[in-house]
Amino acid sequence: MAARSGRTTLVPPLLLLLATSLQLLAPAAAELIYDTLDRQIDLRGQAERVRVTAVVRNDGTAVEDTLTLAIPADRTHNVSYVKVTVSKRKLVVEPLKSLGPRGEFFFRVKLLDPIRSGQTQKIVVQMGFVGVLIPHPAVANHNDPHLVKYTTNLYETTPYSVKTQTTVVKFSTSNIISSTKAKPYSSQGDKITYGPYTDLKPFEHKDLNFHFETKAQFSTVTALEREIKICHWGGAVFSETYDLRNSGANLKDAFHRIDYERMQRGYSFEDLSAKLPKNSYGIDFRDDIGNISTSHVRETSKHVLFQMRPRFPLFGGWHSIFKLFYTVPIEQLVSSVAGTSSYVLNTTFSTPFDGLVIEDHTVKVVLPEGSSNIKWVTPFPIESVDKEILKTYLDLTGRPVLVLKAKNLMRFHNQYFQVMYSYPNVMIHRGPLFVMIGFMVFFGSIIMFSRMDLSIGRNEDETKPKVE
Repeated sequence: MAARSGRTTLVPPLLLLLATSLQLLAPAAAELIYDTLDRQIDLRGQAERVRVTAVVRNDGTAVEDTLTLAIPADRTHNVSYVKVTVSKRKLVVEPLKSLGPRGEFFFRVKLLDPIRSGQTQKIVVQMGFVGVLIPHPAVANHNDPHLVKYTTNLYETTPYSVKTQTTVVKFSTSNIISSTKAKPYSSQGDKITYGPYTDLKPFEHKDLNFHFETKAQFSTVTALEREIKICHWGGAVFSETYDLRNSGANLKDAFHRIDYERMQRGYSFEDLSAKLPKNSYGIDFRDDIGNISTSHVRETSKHVLFQMRPRFPLFGGWHSIFKLFYTVPIEQLVSSVAGTSSYVLNTTFSTPFDGLVIEDHTVKVVLPEGSSNIKWVTPFPIESVDKEILKTYLDLTGRPVLVLKAKNLMRFHNQYFQVMYSYPNVMIHRGPLFVMIGFMVFFGSIIMFSRMDLSIGRNEDETKPKVE
């Protein structure tokens, strides 16, 4: 009897833990359902873009002011962005710590207009994922078609029941080697439609596999360091260091220049274009060897178009490290707050190059010496924030540096962010004042030393006898 009573004391904690776990998921699964859910998967680029348009209905009695999104477990480290809108109004998205039954990762969405019992609301969810298109085969000749494989869930991963769902998958070519044939489905050129599927349960799963040819340029930046140096007497100096590689299938055989010049270039690339801010000047493009002259600059009404070509074409597995420098007039990026000594920097967060995927991105904003009350606002969450001190010429204590880090960036992240800081007006004149004092001391020293008599012996004129 004693042993039996000892076992029964372990049961309530286990039941309590199980009940608590179920309680985390039960409200999401029981109160809200999707009446319709239309999902579009865009695989025309090197990254996956998903757009979900759904009608949410409240089947419960309580008012619901939040919505839960789920990301499959195998996509957790590939998430680039999650954006939710209702009537073109952006909603706040926050990650949760709880996990789903298959390891799903959750996001909580705060609704601007709570959904009352029996009411519906139309939402639009946009998501981006990087590194989900896997080259298959992993090695290929430079003139072979670029084949990749892709796997996802046939149904939308969600903690809610779905009454009706359809999925449309778009490709860059119609050369689809193999695909999952889950009826009902239809294929039309470079597009496959699955569904409609009805009465889907929460977290319902079935693998959806594709093997297809892609024409996308797999230009991936392994690491990007972007330094923005603010100078109130001149401009904002941008220094960007890229570690660019071709993340497609590795080149199988040796590179043949003759075949390459015969336009047998396969999935390699050699041209990149960037849209620099309007009125940019002092543009320089170089690598470890030196300046690279294979670049062109053209001004347009909205920006400065910069076209560049690395020293060699990039095939699968090849990479190139280069640096880009340019300066933007300070009044174009930095504005002052009327009646205060505060300033606001407004510029883009990500790279100006089109079509790049960035694995690790670091932005360093170097503010003038004496800046304080530094704050920042980004339109999307970032990985980490840090502060440093940089000592350069004419500095006494050093310049404050704001360091922002992010991962898995796409074109979506090339949005404007703001850095607010206080900078006393008297500090603006300190640099020129130091230069003036330095020149005065320098020339004053020259004048003083030129008039000094540093000779040790007596003057010969004084030793000669005077003749009357």
